[in-house]
Amino acid sequence: MPNRVVAADVFTSQRQHLWDLCYRVTGSASGADALLATCFSRTVDQPGEPDDADWRALLVQSAAMLAVETLRQRKHRKYVGPWLPSLIETGNAASTGPRPDDSRSQYDLVESGSIAFLRAMEALDPRERLMFVLCDALGHDPVEVASTLDVPVTSVRVPLQTARRTMEHYDSTNAPPTREVQARTAEALHHCLSHMEQHHAGALERMCTADVEALFDSAGEFVAPLGPIRGADRVGRLLVKFVEASPPLKFSFCMLNGLPAALGTSTGRPRWAERFVLRVEARGGRISDVHVILATAKLAAVRFD
Repeated sequence: MPNRVVAADVFTSQRQHLWDLCYRVTGSASGADALLATCFSRTVDQPGEPDDADWRALLVQSAAMLAVETLRQRKHRKYVGPWLPSLIETGNAASTGPRPDDSRSQYDLVESGSIAFLRAMEALDPRERLMFVLCDALGHDPVEVASTLDVPVTSVRVPLQTARRTMEHYDSTNAPPTREVQARTAEALHHCLSHMEQHHAGALERMCTADVEALFDSAGEFVAPLGPIRGADRVGRLLVKFVEASPPLKFSFCMLNGLPAALGTSTGRPRWAERFVLRVEARGGRISDVHVILATAKLAAVRFD
């Protein structure tokens, strides 16, 4: 019993850190919630742990292994339509930009929880993603990670270096969600919605980059395109059609994953979502990405009230 009490205290103090780890590895907010409960029970119910056990290391090890296994299972399941990470509310938080030279984290928590960052990590295999999140997003030293996971240091450093090379494209093409980026995105989002509501496809086309991409994530639950829509003219027409075909829409705004997003609600009808999120990302003053998230599970952490 004393061990369980101590473990519970450590778990409470480390809960956010463990959740951040699980969410960034899996891309799922509800999954991270479930993993935390399993992580605690699995760790404290291990027989034979000494009184002076390093509960923080044991909890991180348990969370890491559970998150990797969950990611592997997701990767092996067929997903209907484009996959996007689930959304989380981030309030007034903004990225501070480049990390200080003396910081072990290469990315702050706002950037490493952004949709662009989470999508970029989809190119990593589960082990690479885990090491990248632990070391470059959460600031663990590779030697510390090796000790915590009970693996050789090379088993950390090799996948970490591979992950860093893969993420170089993200580093060269994406800007952290700083206050300035948030303001520019908010302006682009408001103009986008205004043109949608006015059914002005031409104005939407002019707002977009030539290679703009629109993704609709409904997980097969609602009516939505089953693949990416690319090109300014096609995306402009599609967004107008989306508004025209939907029941009357109402929008409010919220900061999700470091950037402003529009929360859409409607009266709904069969196979149409009553709630969804529309978000945009901009490059060079023009919209480069449009995401419409409709899948119920992806919106579990978003308050529509």
